[in-house]
Amino acid sequence: MRRKDFMSKDYDELEAIAKHCEVGYLGIHDPDGYPRIVPLNFLLIDRCIYFHGAQEGEKLNVLSTNPKVTFSLVEPHSLIPSYWIAKDYACPATALYKSIYFRGQGNLVHDLGEKAMALQSFMEKYQPEGNYQPIIATDPMYTKQLQRVSVFKIVPTQIDMKFKFGQNFSVKKRRELIEKLQERNRGVDMQTAEEIKRTLKGAGEGKHDDV
Repeated sequence: MRRKDFMSKDYDELEAIAKHCEVGYLGIHDPDGYPRIVPLNFLLIDRCIYFHGAQEGEKLNVLSTNPKVTFSLVEPHSLIPSYWIAKDYACPATALYKSIYFRGQGNLVHDLGEKAMALQSFMEKYQPEGNYQPIIATDPMYTKQLQRVSVFKIVPTQIDMKFKFGQNFSVKKRRELIEKLQERNRGVDMQTAEEIKRTLKGAGEGKHDDV
């Protein structure tokens, strides 16, 4: 990652972002060699990505021949208008966000117990209200379906976490952004203000206040 000031190793945040994000983006190469991005529902378990699909189709065919994949998540935060930073100059307009990038190997899960665990976790994430019988590999209700569905697992060899909340701005400018976000108070502005406050904890009082 070029901007080291945006880099994070807060893996507790990784878990929280993955739980909050409903859609992730699988990166594969199609049979013609073109990069292909596939949006899909997913789970993060022990820093591995799980998703499911049919026992035929593009994902299965591609991963069978080329298991090298990427996977991306993004949690968007507030948009910052240019005039909050510089009068009349458009270039400072920016978006604040958290993003996660995985690189690794995508493989089929064959063990029915692991498939059941993953699919049960899917239900807990996407249907937290319950109202279904838990998915257990030995339950006759689910055994045939577990055999028919494909569950994929990405084991990462690299995880990059980028949290962009004005770390490249001075302490003074970040405080001004916090005030403006609190004043606007639209959408996720208050959460964004709190994230900028977190960046100030590692910044010395008055550091670079001239910027």
